[in-house]
Amino acid sequence: MISLNTSANLSQAVNLHENIHERGVMVVDDSSMHRYSAHLCLRAFGINQVYEAANGKLAMDQLGQLAQVPAVMLLDLEMPVMDGIEVLQQLAELSHKPAVVLASSSDEVLISAVATMAEALGITLLGAFRKPVNPTDLADALNSYNSGICPLDAASGDAVSTDVGQLKTALDRARIQVYYQPKIDLESMRVAGVEALARWKNHQGEWVQPSVFIPLAEEHGLIGDLTLSVLDQVLQDMNSWWDQGQYIPVAINLSAKSLAEFNLANEIIQRVIRQGIPAHYLTFEITESALVVDLPSALATISRLRLKGFGISIDDYGTGFSSMQQLSRFPFSELKIDRSFINGAPARQYMRNILKSAIEMGQRLGITTVAEGVETEAELHLLKSLGCKQVQGFLLARPMPGRDLIGWVEQDLQRKSTICQTSSIG
Repeated sequence: MISLNTSANLSQAVNLHENIHERGVMVVDDSSMHRYSAHLCLRAFGINQVYEAANGKLAMDQLGQLAQVPAVMLLDLEMPVMDGIEVLQQLAELSHKPAVVLASSSDEVLISAVATMAEALGITLLGAFRKPVNPTDLADALNSYNSGICPLDAASGDAVSTDVGQLKTALDRARIQVYYQPKIDLESMRVAGVEALARWKNHQGEWVQPSVFIPLAEEHGLIGDLTLSVLDQVLQDMNSWWDQGQYIPVAINLSAKSLAEFNLANEIIQRVIRQGIPAHYLTFEITESALVVDLPSALATISRLRLKGFGISIDDYGTGFSSMQQLSRFPFSELKIDRSFINGAPARQYMRNILKSAIEMGQRLGITTVAEGVETEAELHLLKSLGCKQVQGFLLARPMPGRDLIGWVEQDLQRKSTICQTSSIG
């Protein structure tokens, strides 16, 4: 599973989350040699709790007997009795499940398909590789475990439930706050802008996931109110930043239901004018799926906003079924490449080819390419080598309140620049 020529000083580059040290890692592989090499590598990383299983059934039986589930499972795909795909399906049924690193001798296309399946099942996937796995790739995968812990950015345990009454109250009392995740220009390593993200901590102090309250807002006709509430907070924060000499562009997400609201464009335009913010400092991100819900309304809203000078970004590019058609229909100024095309690309040639194609598409159209969900240095350097313009992700910055952003900009840019200067391009 793991290449045996592990660098002696590689452990110095591994900064593992405490959960991995406390709960350990399980290696599931029918090859005793691969289990042994993985065990040695994990020990070199300072992981003392390492479990082993020779097939999927033994692994699931062992999980049922342990007092706490290991933090990570290194999972082979081709195994007797129960293969890795079956293991993933069974893991999806567990209330507490490990994050997964896939390793297989299968071809890259099959590994990628299984990786997509795992993520669709709600499993935290840290990496998917062909055997033998390079220790550096494994280190990057384990390091990225940190990105799955923050309650603002990933589900932790059971999702907090809510209802439309609580949502209305939260909107009325301005309890849904805006956090910002920086986007970094890969040439200058300076902040190119931020994405505004709605965050809601209920009256009990629990974080309600956006995947819970945004569909609820759409279902009950509150998505327009939520969108305008986010916009108002963004404009207030932008004026505060401008007072401090920081002119930071902001991207705001628009849902499919928002695009269908007849007066939304007018409301946005009027509020921005009242606050005195030039339109070109604001970009509205729209997912591909939103563009096919109500095409005439979407075209009308997007075209009006673009006409007034706002940027329009196609979000999660490549996850829909008509990307080329959407690019030809809508006046986009930005193309955001989905995380699914970045994860694993440094280690897989065909994934790099797909990623390169998306970036070149943006270049040919003269629009900015932004890669989202960047979690490893290898991904960062690959994107830079391919000519991607901007990146965002946990490697560079987590979402933060507006009051913290200026401090981050002033104190943290030097470290981000060091990442590109001290590491070799992948």
